[in-house]
Amino acid sequence: MTPLQEQNRVRASVRAPGEGASLVFMRDGGTAGARLRAHDWAATPLGPPQDWPQSLRTAVRLMLSTNHPMFIFWGAAAICLFNDAYGASLGPEKNPAILGMPAAEAWSEIWPIIGPQIELVMAGRGATWHRDHLVPILRHGRLDDAYWTYSYSPIDDDQAPSGVGGVMVICTETTERVLAERRHQFLVGLSDRLRALTEPPQVLAAAAEALGEHLGASSVGYAEVDASGATATVERDWVGLGGAAVIGVHRLDDYGPRMMAELRRGTPIAVEDIARDPRLPGEVLPAYAALGVSAMILAPLLQEEGLRGILFVHQANPRGWRPEEVQLVVEVAARTAAALASARAHRALVESERLLRAIGDSSAQLIFAKDRTSRMLYANAATLTVIGKPLDAVLGRNELEWHGGDEARAIMENDQEVLASGATLRVEERFTSPDGQERVYEGIKAPMRDEAGAIVGVVGVASDVTERNRQQRHLRLMVDELNHRVKNTLAIVQSIAHQTFRHLDLPAEARRAFEERLAALANAHSLLTRESWESAELADVATEACAAHIGAEGRVIIDGPSLRISPKAAVTIAMALHELCTNAAKYGALSNESGRVRLSWTLAGRSGPRLQLRWEERGGPTVARPSRRGFGSRMIEQALAAELQGEVRMAFLPSGLVCEIDAPIPEKPVR
Repeated sequence: MTPLQEQNRVRASVRAPGEGASLVFMRDGGTAGARLRAHDWAATPLGPPQDWPQSLRTAVRLMLSTNHPMFIFWGAAAICLFNDAYGASLGPEKNPAILGMPAAEAWSEIWPIIGPQIELVMAGRGATWHRDHLVPILRHGRLDDAYWTYSYSPIDDDQAPSGVGGVMVICTETTERVLAERRHQFLVGLSDRLRALTEPPQVLAAAAEALGEHLGASSVGYAEVDASGATATVERDWVGLGGAAVIGVHRLDDYGPRMMAELRRGTPIAVEDIARDPRLPGEVLPAYAALGVSAMILAPLLQEEGLRGILFVHQANPRGWRPEEVQLVVEVAARTAAALASARAHRALVESERLLRAIGDSSAQLIFAKDRTSRMLYANAATLTVIGKPLDAVLGRNELEWHGGDEARAIMENDQEVLASGATLRVEERFTSPDGQERVYEGIKAPMRDEAGAIVGVVGVASDVTERNRQQRHLRLMVDELNHRVKNTLAIVQSIAHQTFRHLDLPAEARRAFEERLAALANAHSLLTRESWESAELADVATEACAAHIGAEGRVIIDGPSLRISPKAAVTIAMALHELCTNAAKYGALSNESGRVRLSWTLAGRSGPRLQLRWEERGGPTVARPSRRGFGSRMIEQALAAELQGEVRMAFLPSGLVCEIDAPIPEKPVR
């Protein structure tokens, strides 16, 4: 059958009413169509379907033929008709109960909203359009906030006073989309708001206020769980209309062990009516009553060590929570936790920076940090005083930008050397202060690395050594002058002795021994002068004292670890070694062509470090103990032992002389 033939058939059935033909316009339509056909319309203001005006029949046919939600209000009583697509939006309270019912009765809970809209269209004032409009609906036992995009269009009727017999409603429920968009906007706004806060109490207050106002809750807050997981502390909360503050310390299991166990597992809790929730035994209900709570959402915050926080949303009266509301609280809890962590990290950073600044500014040394281009990242008060500029004038800028000249280039070259080598560098740098004084700064520069170990800059510490260098130069002049005078004095003494000995009947050997001892003393003084009379290496003292006898053949072997000794010990040991060398050259191992001398020392001792020095001769003539002790022996055994506060042992073995010295080593060389 062609569409035209079908249309003519329907028209014929309308013109000739009959039991079957009168309901052709109600055919199909699924469950709603069957209910329309079965309904006793004669008992309603609409009357039997065969008496309905053609415009209503056409509207009903259109409504049943589409899968789009549609609804019809007809007549002065606005009798309700709807299709299956619309029925899916209704709860069991209204579907199918409101079919054929006057709208004011069917929609009593929202009649103040839709009644005027229906009247407007019925009065012939045209169609209306509503986008994402809040029209609550009673379904599934509660009044749900529902959002709709819908139009109210007139259905013509020549018999109606206004020419409009009814209203065709074409609608789409947009609750899910609207709430999702609002949730997204809320979360974005909350994140922006929390991001600007740097103090944990501010974060908690802002999150609680925003969530409470968004959900229309009675109170919202954050409970911090202690390390044992037994108690939770609420330091502040947001309280709305009809709410009560819950500030204080709360024992978690007082509010239901089963529910708290779920929280400890990380499960969010939603309770619509505390008095009726099977998870809450009767003995815990007074605890909730004391808080003025009848419904709630609890979102746990877990860390590696367990439950550490609970974001709670309380309602003074029972409330049915949407799944998206529960999810929103969970998301807010997560974002609040992240914002709290950020705020605490910021507070720790501020505190560490304050501490760093306090430590740095308390130091008289220059302390600074730069990036890879020598731009200043940190400078303590001492550094800024030297520079003569405020911190904001040097941060992010290098020396060429705020100082300039060869000094700046030299300083930055040292920075680049540290960056290139990755090694710590000891530097001495010159810097002319704003008042025109050239100062010298000695310090170290080291590479600054990130967590991955990559070099990202330079850190340095420096001290003003201008005055110290001046004093050292002055001291060097004084020491050089003193050494010059001592040498002159020794030369005068040597000259006087030479003139005196020339008129005395003394052996030439005695005169030569005296002069050589003076020369040994002068050599020891020269060595100490080079060391600024602070200390001297024992190896240098030994080499200087034995220099005349070491020779190319290596007949005197010197061996021992590095050890710096005091000037006093250096002179004493030098004179003793001179005597040992002189004796070996006359009577011992150095008196022939094959003898050898080994001078060695070690550092030992349990109660404290001690010097154990050994002079051992081999290969010389057979040695016999002398019948008397000469000046050299007495000086070694007595003077050396006294000066070093140690022991000296001399053994005249047939194979050669052995001299052993055992003396304590001062912790610091003494002048």
